[in-house]
Amino acid sequence: MTKVEQYRQLIQELLQAYSEIKASNEEVDAEVIFDQERVGPCPAAGIAIN
Repeated sequence: MTKVEQYRQLIQELLQAYSEIKASNEEVDAEVIFDQERVGPCPAAGIAIN
């Protein structure tokens, strides 16, 4: 696994863990979406957080 792949994996794990934290407002839901096909120069490319 290259350093870029390791970095990408760590970022995905961090964002996934962060999305599982409950918000103070119960009406807010966090969803993490990873686009594995279109990864740009930035490891965070293709990630949407709502």
